[in-house]
Amino acid sequence: MKILHELSWLWETLGIALVAAAVCTACAALICKAAKKKLSKKVLAIIGAAAFVGAILAVILIARTPMPL
Repeated sequence: MKILHELSWLWETLGIALVAAAVCTACAALICKAAKKKLSKKVLAIIGAAAFVGAILAVILIARTPMPL
């Protein structure tokens, strides 16, 4: 049980990254729909993967920044 508590930060980070990737993918799809352009599933997957990696990097950078007192 202790290991699950110690890895809780990992699950939070993955959850944040998945939500950010879903939002970015949905926004890209809506933008292309508004511009009346077709967006392939491959491009959506690439956008989602890039957003996922970007969100993980952002969470790591934010976690490294010390909080002011």
